[in-house]
Amino acid sequence: MKRLSSLEFLLSVVSSLLLICCGGLIVVSWISLRPEGVVEPEALSGRMVIAEGAMFSEDLRNSSSLSFKSLAFDVQQLVSEAFGHTELRQLYRSCQVLTFRSGSVAVTFDLWFNQLIEAKEAEQQLGAGLQEAEGGGLVIDRNSIRITEKPDGTTPSPSTPSPPVTCPPHQKPCGDRSMCVPIDRFCDGVDDCPDSSEEDAALCATACDGQFVLRGASGSFRSSDVSETYDNSSFCRWVIRVDRGFSVRVDFHQFETEENIDTLRLYEGDPAVGPGSAELSGSAPPGTVWLLTDQSTVEFISDDVNNLSGFSATYRATNLSTLSNQEKLTCAFEQGMCFWRQPQDDDDGDWIRTSGSTFPPLTGPSVDHTLGNSSGFYIVTPVSPGQWLKSFRIHSLPLTPPTRPLCLSFWYHMFGEDIHRLRVLLLRSSPSQPEPAITVVFQRDGNYGDNWNYGQVTLNLTDEATVAFEALKKGGMRNDIALDDITLTTDPCGPAPPEPTNVPPPTTTPPIPADCGGPFNLWEPNSTFSSPNYPQSYGNKAQCLWTLHTVEGRNIQLHFLDLNIEVTYDVVEVRDGAGPNSTLLAVLTGSDGPAHDLFSTTNQMTLWFFTDESGHGRGFRANFTSGVNLGSPAPCAAGQFQCQTGSCIHGNSQCDGVVDCPDASDEADCVVLQLNDSSRLQFQLISTLFTVCADTWNSHLSDLTCQYLGYRSGEASLLPALPQDSPFATITVTSNGTLETSVSATCSSEEVVSLNCDNQLCVCCYLSGEARVVGGVNADKGAWPWMVSLQWRGRHVCGASLIGRDWLLTAAHCVYGKNIHLQSWSAVLGLHSQSDMNSADVQTRRVDRVVINREYNRQSKQADIAMMHLQQPINFTELIQPVCLPAEGQDVTTRRKCFITGWGRVAEQGSLPDVLQQAQVPVLVQDQCQTQLPEYTITSSMLCAGFPEGGVDSCQGDSGGPLMCLDDGRWTQIGVTSFGIGCGRPQRPGVYARVSAFTSWIAQTRRSSPSSPSCSSCSSSSSI
Repeated sequence: MKRLSSLEFLLSVVSSLLLICCGGLIVVSWISLRPEGVVEPEALSGRMVIAEGAMFSEDLRNSSSLSFKSLAFDVQQLVSEAFGHTELRQLYRSCQVLTFRSGSVAVTFDLWFNQLIEAKEAEQQLGAGLQEAEGGGLVIDRNSIRITEKPDGTTPSPSTPSPPVTCPPHQKPCGDRSMCVPIDRFCDGVDDCPDSSEEDAALCATACDGQFVLRGASGSFRSSDVSETYDNSSFCRWVIRVDRGFSVRVDFHQFETEENIDTLRLYEGDPAVGPGSAELSGSAPPGTVWLLTDQSTVEFISDDVNNLSGFSATYRATNLSTLSNQEKLTCAFEQGMCFWRQPQDDDDGDWIRTSGSTFPPLTGPSVDHTLGNSSGFYIVTPVSPGQWLKSFRIHSLPLTPPTRPLCLSFWYHMFGEDIHRLRVLLLRSSPSQPEPAITVVFQRDGNYGDNWNYGQVTLNLTDEATVAFEALKKGGMRNDIALDDITLTTDPCGPAPPEPTNVPPPTTTPPIPADCGGPFNLWEPNSTFSSPNYPQSYGNKAQCLWTLHTVEGRNIQLHFLDLNIEVTYDVVEVRDGAGPNSTLLAVLTGSDGPAHDLFSTTNQMTLWFFTDESGHGRGFRANFTSGVNLGSPAPCAAGQFQCQTGSCIHGNSQCDGVVDCPDASDEADCVVLQLNDSSRLQFQLISTLFTVCADTWNSHLSDLTCQYLGYRSGEASLLPALPQDSPFATITVTSNGTLETSVSATCSSEEVVSLNCDNQLCVCCYLSGEARVVGGVNADKGAWPWMVSLQWRGRHVCGASLIGRDWLLTAAHCVYGKNIHLQSWSAVLGLHSQSDMNSADVQTRRVDRVVINREYNRQSKQADIAMMHLQQPINFTELIQPVCLPAEGQDVTTRRKCFITGWGRVAEQGSLPDVLQQAQVPVLVQDQCQTQLPEYTITSSMLCAGFPEGGVDSCQGDSGGPLMCLDDGRWTQIGVTSFGIGCGRPQRPGVYARVSAFTSWIAQTRRSSPSSPSCSSCSSSSSI
């Protein structure tokens, strides 16, 4: 081995020292250049919501998809730009998007910084920077930004809890409290929360059958799985999800809901995004409904009355990707609407699938074409009164361009004197045109009689197109157009069939004078009469009068041979007597004549015939006869009691505590408040009146007795007993709630009862007046808890006030002509906004009885007051309470300011408000009112209110509502909104029916109700 020389050894040592120095210099340089405090790049986790600029799709769940990568790039660029506007711009390194979820679009991501940054600081800086950044169209909900520490490694560790989020009104927090979601987006089948908590199955299970999201190839849902009828006030939602690319076939095996009230709506996709695919109600079986998407929503809503048997349905997933053009169009409507669609946004209503005859008569089919009988189905346009042009369309699915012509054939039915037009349209869409190009390929106009007619058209399609059938109506009621047996074949159509012949229009008759050529005075034997031009059109805007006469001492019996007039709009009014003092016997409309003949009590009877400006029927035909006591039952034998129905019972059965008369009239008048100027309370037992001893009397008996008499409450006072008061009746309430009456010759307290009945119930009627606002303004919710919205066929028409659990007070003109078809009425209580009908605070009731005051006169406006009985009693709540009523004949202090409320028009010819309105008006002196309204006779049963300068008044839609004053801490209804000239005109006050003039009538009407308290629960004993 060679030894190193001294020189070589020295060079080796120097080289080693130089290497060591270089290494040291490198380390020193690196340390000196490194920023102070940085150890390693630091990561944080984040999440936020894109509010605008992006829509969630399933592709965003796949991080490999182009959609994910594109949106992730935009978000990362936006975050980088945002931090570039902040104090952290030197420390920010990068952002990496991890996931997208639905809920607008929820983003989770990682942030990287050059040094440790507090999560709260990063969250605040990102929010501030986003306010400055452009975003390229993306808008971030800055309230949704949450930045947290990133867990180390892959082992999950508890994250720093997010601070609780505070939600604005009408929103609720997600389960993880990371964000707020509108309440109406809970349980809608779409994930809005990052944790999907608002779509939790336990939270969203329907009250109908306990289901919510229905998955799989098949399943079922129903309106109730625990009873034979569905529940009142139901809201049930099902979300049906099937495999991508499949559609849903829904088959209904049972269907019965309240028509146009309790509805089942089916949506393709999310209800919040677009209109429904179908809306079903009534008892006609819907058959099969197709939902052409892999996620559909079904909603069922019922009101709080009349729960019926409901529906039962099954569904199954079906692949329709190979559906042919023929399958898309061909339909006999026996199993449903097939694949025909009803647009919800470009026409005036839906075609109706039905069987049998249509309504009204003399229009539409009576049988279908397929089967030729009343069991087969067809589709027909809905009833649609009004003179404006209306369109009703059904659309096919888009047709694929075929290689050869197609033949579209169908059967149509156009019968009725008001028929307008049927068209077949071809709709072609183009990317360059926002609206499809429309080609009319078939058209028929007019009345072709009660026949099914064949139509056909050859389709030469070169690009995708849609077929639409369009029925057009423009007036009248006899204008139904029907379709059946639509067929598409792959060959050109054959020779065209002969065109049907139009039925000639009815012969035009000379105009009928407004008074029908009258007035008419009729005596026997000229006793048969009819509407003008009977049985043809009787004319419009008519006001015709017939006065029937007989000699003094006789009365008149009127019999209708035929009645067929336009429902609600045309009216026959029959009155007992003649002139302004006559009383109302009947108000008739439609085809429902009186159940029995009508009888006068005098030797005269008047019949008025009022018609509106359009529509008509056959009219009416009637005759009359006269005699002595016609309509009065034969008198009963001595010792018998005559029921109001005319039947006779034993005299001892009257007021014995047992109902013997069919109408309970034997137990109806068994309490007497006053007799021969005596104020002593008396009970009748059998045929004897007994003064009531005060020994056992209490406030409960006062209220119960007054309620039996038709009032709301009572207050007793005690009077010294007199010798002539004997024998006495002592009243007690037994353990089972019945009244027991004992008769005795003496009264130990030597005091008897005097009872005063009224309609003041302080517990229900008291309401502070501090929150009232002068002028026509929005009322506070719950400010007027007795206010009722009267709705006719689902539309607000008048106001009313609640005066008890089952009685409403309104104006007679509101129910005039609408007093027969009670099924069209609904009363809505607890309502603040017309748009908030589904609020939990609202109660809806049907009406089973309408009582118009017999003194009501349509022309003079006298006694414009009526009562409506609710089918089911209302449940009192904080927002639903009865109003107090004044005492009989109570005077009203003039010039005091009282309140009116209603949903009527906010100006003459103005719009209808959504929110209940209130206004303050002064009550006027009667003479002043008469001077300002010389066109009318202002009687003692009327009130007037309004400012001399006008501007505040009731208007159309307010009729029937209350005029109220605050008396001793109680709101008392002194008037019912009746009429006026215009709305809010100067020197033209509003006129109201004076309630105090009708207090006794109100009590008597309430007594006549089957639900009123009665003494049929009384029993008696005697100790004489």
